[in-house]
Amino acid sequence: MPNPRFIAKTTTKNLRLEIWINDIPAVLLLPSEKETTVSVPLNENVIPGTNKIGVMLHAAPLASKSQDPWPDDPTAGQYSGPTSLELQIAQYADDQPVHKDGPPPLATIEWQGPAQPVPSLQERNFPGVNELGRWAWQDAEVFPAIDNDLRLTALDYLHHLHGLLATAQFENFVAESELKIKEYAHAYGIAVEPAREGMLSALSSQAATMKLRPWALDEFDLRLVADGRLIECLRIDRHHALEFIGTDGPSFFLPTKIGIAKGKWQILR
Repeated sequence: MPNPRFIAKTTTKNLRLEIWINDIPAVLLLPSEKETTVSVPLNENVIPGTNKIGVMLHAAPLASKSQDPWPDDPTAGQYSGPTSLELQIAQYADDQPVHKDGPPPLATIEWQGPAQPVPSLQERNFPGVNELGRWAWQDAEVFPAIDNDLRLTALDYLHHLHGLLATAQFENFVAESELKIKEYAHAYGIAVEPAREGMLSALSSQAATMKLRPWALDEFDLRLVADGRLIECLRIDRHHALEFIGTDGPSFFLPTKIGIAKGKWQILR
């Protein structure tokens, strides 16, 4: 029987915000003068019992300091005017369309106010389901902070992953992603093997026409999420650490959140 789908249907105008689920970032939405609606799937981070949805209004450009004021950032001068947000989390059936009126919301967040480079967090609780079970990241080692030693160790593992992509060892990279693939497939009720083959196919085809962004220590921005259990690997421009760039602008990226589970570094999300 397919799992229920947890979706945050979000409508914004002129607002920069980041959506979090159980202290794990789900998506960054950038300002648009036109009203924009997106549907954000949350299943892979929904847990049994009480869950927490968070919205960081006016999230800072540097991810590791997303909650800090950023008036001195070069982009702050263009961030102005009235903004608005409407967010509803609901539990949809497997065949229930999201673009139409959905089921009663489990939680809502509505907000209006001026755009300003001062982040503000809005949070709500909602109930999860037992069917999704327990995720590996919930039992990962907890890091109190990213000190120099942890940063170097995490970057060492990230460098290993980057090296696999740089040398076209895509099957080995997919093997490193095995736990992430299995849990994603479980979260959305799909078969593991097609998900695995799809990732391998995407890597092979995208790498044929795009270039992997080079390894550059001064570009990486690591931040602790999931209450210290995961390290999200980004760059200071908010792009993902592992990203292929095309000549005409498009990119292919591999979201990477790493941690120590069962005694070893792994890609957990």
